[in-house]
Amino acid sequence: MDRIFNKIILLIFTVYFVNASIFAQETDKIKGTIGNEKMGNDKIVICVYGTAACMPVNIDTTMTVKYRNKETKLTELPFGLYLEAEIAKNKNGNKVKNLVIDENKTVICLTELKAGQNKKLNELLTSIKGISKYELNENSNQIFIEFNHEVIAYKDLENRFKQAGLELE
Repeated sequence: MDRIFNKIILLIFTVYFVNASIFAQETDKIKGTIGNEKMGNDKIVICVYGTAACMPVNIDTTMTVKYRNKETKLTELPFGLYLEAEIAKNKNGNKVKNLVIDENKTVICLTELKAGQNKKLNELLTSIKGISKYELNENSNQIFIEFNHEVIAYKDLENRFKQAGLELE
């Protein structure tokens, strides 16, 4: 009787672990911004900080976040809005699990950073009223910026970069 019981227990554990392996997901935490590519009602694009890559991700179409004191669908969030998200990776692609936005942060992507432009970039960033902190990632040609969105809007930041002769993606 003990042998049969042990075999049943072994079978139950085997089935459990096989199922757990089949349905396992890898979860990554990423930081970045909402990309400007429109992917329909069930996907958004996230431009991932530090990678110079944009990642299309599936979303729950009922998921909302508080944006400007209003519950907003993820597909209605504006380009350039900073986010931190947990992305579940499985055989069906990438899916947003949790998402937090911050209107006072962004990532600006440059097409390239030419020799000698670092100084120009630093001068520009220190001269813009409302920027409290910035960090240049030279490997990805991206700039993480903390700013006061009530002092300067994202679109104005973008325009200042263009006026300074910096090419944005």
